[in-house]
Amino acid sequence: MSRIQKSMLGAFIGASSAGMWLIVDLLLPEPIGDYLLFLIMGVVHTVIGWQIARLAGKQKESSSPKTSESLKTSDI
Repeated sequence: MSRIQKSMLGAFIGASSAGMWLIVDLLLPEPIGDYLLFLIMGVVHTVIGWQIARLAGKQKESSSPKTSESLKTSDI
């Protein structure tokens, strides 16, 4: 995937998620809807952050080779 395609995909995802939050805000009843929307947004962003951290951890693990020599502490 090229850099422009990644940028366009990110912009599309950002715009669609912002539109989704706006639609949910307009559909929920006013006094309780704001609290419910805030709770839902917190849960969704927590899950997104957890997934990003998990992917970053996988990339970090795959970039460092795990050999028996790198795990030896007797060479210190």
